[in-house]
Amino acid sequence: MGRVCTVSLNAARRFCLAVVVTLAVAPTVVAAGAARCPEGRPMLPLVPGARWVYRGTIESTVLKRGSAHLIRRLVTRTMEVRAVKRYGRTTVALVRGYPGELAWYEPGRPRGTYLIIQRDGGALYLVADDDGSALRRWPETCRAPPIPDPAHMMVDRFLRVGRTFGGDESVRKRPDKWYQWHVEAVRCVHIPGVPGVDPKRRRHEYRIGFRTCPGHVLVYFVPGLGITRYVYSHHGTVAETDVRLIAFRRGGATHPGGP
Repeated sequence: MGRVCTVSLNAARRFCLAVVVTLAVAPTVVAAGAARCPEGRPMLPLVPGARWVYRGTIESTVLKRGSAHLIRRLVTRTMEVRAVKRYGRTTVALVRGYPGELAWYEPGRPRGTYLIIQRDGGALYLVADDDGSALRRWPETCRAPPIPDPAHMMVDRFLRVGRTFGGDESVRKRPDKWYQWHVEAVRCVHIPGVPGVDPKRRRHEYRIGFRTCPGHVLVYFVPGLGITRYVYSHHGTVAETDVRLIAFRRGGATHPGGP
C-alpha cells in the first residue's frame, strides 16, 4: 500500500521535539540500595474532578481522498473523572478520554466516554459508554452494575512481575503470555516535572504489556496515581503512539504535596 507523508515538520525537528518531551517527563529510577518503595492505594483515585493530562507523539495511517497518508503529530489527551457513584461495595466512575484512544489516531475524533468499575479491593474494569447514559440508568434499577467480562479488565487488584490477567480463558496457559495483560517489569522511580505529583516520593511503576502478532500495547502504571505512559505499536501498517503523563490533578479535596 502506497503512503504519502503529510508532515509539516521536517524529520530533524520532529526528532528533537520528541526528545525534549521525553526528557521533560521521564521518571527517574531510584538508586539501588535506597529505601523500599511504598505501594500506593487505591489503585486509581476515582474522585470527581481527577484529571490526567498526557502528551507525546503519534504516527497514524489515515485515508484521505481515497489514498493512505501517514501523519505524525505531537498530541495532548486529557482523561478526567466526571462523576462517581457508589453501589454497595462497587464504585463506578464516568470518565472522559483515555490514552488508548490515540492508537490509530484520526484528526478531529472527540474523546470517548467510559465507565471504570471497581469492587472494593478488586480489579479495575474499563468499558465504553458512548452516550454517557449508563451511570444514570443504574440508580433506577437499585442494583449494582455487573462486573464486566475479563477482557475489559484495566488493572488487576494487585500487581507483581509475571502475573497475567484479562484475555480469553483459552490464552491463560500460553507460555509466552501473549494475548493477555502481562506484568512484565517493575521499578522504583521518582516522577519529576509533573504538576500535581510529589517529585520526592518513591513509587512502584509497573510495565504491563498486551502483545499480539499484529501489534502490542505497553501501559506504565503507578498504583495510587494511574497510567504514567501509554505505548501502542502496530507491526504492519504504521500506527504508533507514545504519550506520557505531564500533569495530574487529584480532584475532590486538596491534598498538600500531591499524591
